[in-house]
Amino acid sequence: MKILFFNLNYARNDFNGILDFIKNDFDILCFQEIKDNIEIAIDALLVNYLSQGVYKDIEGVGEFNLKIFVKNTFNNVSFEVYNFDETLVAPSVLVKFESGNSKWNILNFHGTPQPGDKLDNSERLLASQNLIEIMKKQPGRKIIGGDFNLLPETKSVKMFEAVGYRNLITEFQIPTTRNENAWKLYPENKQLFADQVFVSRDISVKEFQAITNLLSDHLPLILEI
Repeated sequence: MKILFFNLNYARNDFNGILDFIKNDFDILCFQEIKDNIEIAIDALLVNYLSQGVYKDIEGVGEFNLKIFVKNTFNNVSFEVYNFDETLVAPSVLVKFESGNSKWNILNFHGTPQPGDKLDNSERLLASQNLIEIMKKQPGRKIIGGDFNLLPETKSVKMFEAVGYRNLITEFQIPTTRNENAWKLYPENKQLFADQVFVSRDISVKEFQAITNLLSDHLPLILEI
């Protein structure tokens, strides 16, 4: 099974390059910052996939547009959206399905970008706790990923490790999840990380990598299991 987590930056950097990249044979694609023309184009490209999005605009905090695509060859596919309408906490979308003899749960998340330090605050800590609680209720194997807008050393990240998840960014010694498109905007605040992927310990990871390219201001993260 091959899973992609990718913040598209609304295809501001390379619209056609993104479409060419996702023609690779992914089983599940988890996008952040997807809407308008790039969403229409991806919908048209991934015709053999089921999909679910979640959209939210928090005034003064950020715009959140997430979508998951799942091959229609999996069994018993269903989606759940967590929008937390009355809070400043960013939304997420969960896909549940069966493959072989196992139940699978993959949660796609985009954390609040403000403040831009990517450090802990009350909303980020609450968001991490919400994701942990959502997944605690799901039977089967669990994967949580996306653009968390968090640095690896934060408590908001360590919370997942504390309840038993493997942190693939640190475990596979990923040097960065960003690129020059991000750094040239903030030359005095070069941040190497924003994206995270966590998996439950019953998952055998074949490969995990951040692909170096300039398609977005984030690197695509590919998980093979």
